[in-house]
Amino acid sequence: MQLINISDIEVKSRQRSSIATGPLNELKDSILNVGLLNPPVAWQDPNTQKWVLVAGERRLKALIEISNTPGLTFKCGNTTTGGGLIPITPLGDYLDDVGRFEAELDENVKREQLDWQDRARAYAALHTMRQAQNPTQTVHDTAKELSQKAGMAVDADGGARSTHKIVTQSIVIAKHLNNPKVALARNAAEAVQIIYKQEEEKILAALAKRQLASLPADGKPDIEIRRADLFALLPQLEGDTFDLVVADPPYGIDASSPGFRARTVHHHNYKDDLVSARNMATTILIEGFRLTKQRANIFIFCDIDLFPYLKLTAANMGWTVFRRPLIWMKSESEGLAPWGGQGPRITTEFIFYATKGQRGLNASPVDVFDFRRVSRNTRTHAAEKPVELLKALVNCSTLPGDRVLDPCCGSGSTLVACRDLKRRGLGIELDADYYNTAMANVFGTGVLDG
Repeated sequence: MQLINISDIEVKSRQRSSIATGPLNELKDSILNVGLLNPPVAWQDPNTQKWVLVAGERRLKALIEISNTPGLTFKCGNTTTGGGLIPITPLGDYLDDVGRFEAELDENVKREQLDWQDRARAYAALHTMRQAQNPTQTVHDTAKELSQKAGMAVDADGGARSTHKIVTQSIVIAKHLNNPKVALARNAAEAVQIIYKQEEEKILAALAKRQLASLPADGKPDIEIRRADLFALLPQLEGDTFDLVVADPPYGIDASSPGFRARTVHHHNYKDDLVSARNMATTILIEGFRLTKQRANIFIFCDIDLFPYLKLTAANMGWTVFRRPLIWMKSESEGLAPWGGQGPRITTEFIFYATKGQRGLNASPVDVFDFRRVSRNTRTHAAEKPVELLKALVNCSTLPGDRVLDPCCGSGSTLVACRDLKRRGLGIELDADYYNTAMANVFGTGVLDG
């Protein structure tokens, strides 16, 4: 142990991106009550003479806060200190940069484990360092080194094979952590699935675009998808054009919040507060009325709390509103349980319906649409609706050749229904990944296979 001034130690880039306040305060209380058992580890940079932290960042933060508080002291072994002096364990100069990096990683994994995002960065960085030292270094070599260090393997068997998978995943993930959807995944395995899915959709979308570009100049497709913000694009479209609007906007139920995300397998990666939901619904109703022909229909998927607002707003704009929501029966058993085991599971969703110019529906369907939701294994969008449900809505409200607008088309289910029913459709989607998915779903079959 060695006592140094707080001003003589510095913290450079670290593997752990954040330190929680709660555990830090608990550590401070423990140090004040029972003393510091293990000082932070640091090495002295010969160029600056500064001590550079290697391991024990949480302990260092706690010591700095204690030492900066007048009158507080603490014990480390038989030594009592405070007032700007802190103890460290000096690390000899026998370790190079890679060795010090490994020492920090070992500390992080053995004690409180890094978040999976930080762990992915650290494993990927360690492999890069090893390759710089030895260009022939393989992922297997790095994994074998990690598995041989006690506590370094991150799964039960501690074998190089499982650690090989972890290192491989980390290298892939580290390149995509600036992608919010990847960074918000619940674990590394889910992050890898998101990455692979996005790459697959990019390839399929590129193939779809290539196929569309090969059509004759006068062969304008009946279905079109534009990547754009509906708030910007809708006012630019020509009025009196569409026979039907089908919209599935955010519900305004905070589906993007951490609490909601923790209860769902597929995440809602879009803004879902009530104010934003109302603004989007209002724009769809206003622009939808302008863009539709003198006689047209509109369906909007919604939450029950948003339904009264849709009724009032639509009526004020000239729509003739069906006073009750239509019901989508999406499952007989699977559903979100907001109260856990103390409340019912939600297996239904609601659909707002209104008409313009008293067009009405071609037939008189019952107000409950019984179509199973898209299975978890094939669902690409958290709010994805089954194509058969969209076919039922499009079929009962339009005729072949009619034009349908979906201003937030997501994975493209409405446009697939239009394609299969020989309706013309325009879909708008802002999110690049969902746009790619829609392109693949709509043109990946039919046009690509055609």
